[in-house]
Amino acid sequence: MDSSKKNTAAQILDSLTNDIISGEFSPQQKLHIKTLKDKYNVGTSPLREALSQLIAKDLVVSENQRGFYVSEISIDDLKDIYQARAKIESICIDMAIEHGDDYWEASIIAASHRLNKYSKLKNIDVLEWQNRHSLFHDALVSGCKSPRLLQIRDSLFEKSKRYRNLWLKENVSNAETLKINQNEHAALMILALDRDKKSISKLIENHIMTPVEIIKKNLSQL
Repeated sequence: MDSSKKNTAAQILDSLTNDIISGEFSPQQKLHIKTLKDKYNVGTSPLREALSQLIAKDLVVSENQRGFYVSEISIDDLKDIYQARAKIESICIDMAIEHGDDYWEASIIAASHRLNKYSKLKNIDVLEWQNRHSLFHDALVSGCKSPRLLQIRDSLFEKSKRYRNLWLKENVSNAETLKINQNEHAALMILALDRDKKSISKLIENHIMTPVEIIKKNLSQL
């Protein structure tokens, strides 16, 4: 495959991933090859390559003789993903505290400042807030020194994105919820700098699990 086809496959992968995560394609919706080719102006070969990679990401399933479908979402899957995320995040932060240096500490302080400052604005863009929020949590685990664990963490975060969209808007638009969220971020920063493994482990697991009840409520209304 030449470079232009590789680029096309990468572009269609990004577009399809974003459209599935954003809800443009509904859970269990059939993905017709011809419709996708017309929508994304792409050939059959790179499209099928992108769909194969989406299967690996658990965003698409393939049924013999029936084609491709968007993966379903469920409360059981939601809980499983978030519980796994909470445990992995706790392990990564524990290792970051063990190995992190003053550059690690500085990155946490900087990311916390950027997130906190943006969260105080009257008009918050959800995507920008999410980006700063992710960078703060990335900073917390950046001293982990385990590429394998961070790879697992990234994979679980990717799988959670379809569910996170059911929580993000409510979190950002509700001043009280956002304030609680920010207080937890401030506490996480302090505990990380204090190298308090026991306390931060408990807080990060609770923090990661916080959106689950909101998402469950929204899922029941779909």
